[in-house]
Amino acid sequence: MAAILVTGAGSGIGKAVAVRAAARGEQVLATVFGPGEEEALAGIANLRSVPMDVSNTASVAAGFAEIDRLLAGGKLRAVVNSAGYCPLGAAELQPIELVERTLNINFIGSARVLQQALPRLRGHGGRLILLSSLWGKVAGPMLSAYCCSKHAVEALADSARRETRGQDVHIVVVEPGAVRTPLVERQVADAKAALETLSDAQRPLYGDIYRAYHALIAKNASGGISAEQCAMVIEKALSAAKPRARYRAGGDSKAITMLARLLSDPALDRLFRAMLK
Repeated sequence: MAAILVTGAGSGIGKAVAVRAAARGEQVLATVFGPGEEEALAGIANLRSVPMDVSNTASVAAGFAEIDRLLAGGKLRAVVNSAGYCPLGAAELQPIELVERTLNINFIGSARVLQQALPRLRGHGGRLILLSSLWGKVAGPMLSAYCCSKHAVEALADSARRETRGQDVHIVVVEPGAVRTPLVERQVADAKAALETLSDAQRPLYGDIYRAYHALIAKNASGGISAEQCAMVIEKALSAAKPRARYRAGGDSKAITMLARLLSDPALDRLFRAMLK
């Protein structure tokens, strides 16, 4: 039987995709980062955990080698790359090391997975699903590193899709808006901590936007769609006879990306200022 591989399956969207697929009777290979994530998936029928750190090239190669061993000649039907990282902060103030880490996990991690996945998906209609975000289409305040990484994922998918035309493989991007996951909960705490670490010189410049952003995400932490609802959109991409290049998940993803196409830059700037009041 063909299998589905889900990266970042220890929590959030990846876990929802993996658990739902296993419940349908699919053979699921779920990548985990650390023993805690492996324990969270223990005992689920039709699911096998595979250690993998998408930020490390050797780890991704080793993970796919283990996947080949587990498949024992079987095929991968699909790969869903949902591993991700989302720090926050003003572009001027974020440590470059944090920017590098974000790009390494979200963008270069996607490239690592793509390079290993395509040879295993090609020729039998296999599907590579890359998780982007509404922030892969629009750049919002306090999320510069994350937005850059997701814009890069969009470009990676577009280039690879055009390069692999005629190879019987599908490359699809899913663009969720706000999703209720532990990532959002961490963002609320991170925003408060970031505000408290502003220096005396930085506070007059950025204090107001840090406070406004913290208030905004704290207020909306329980909003958005659930991880299961996002997984249902991913399932459409997995099951469609002719999958689209992009799927949006959540009303905010659809609305904000549409506004970004329709509004001028000054008008979009005003919209974000209004959101942060």
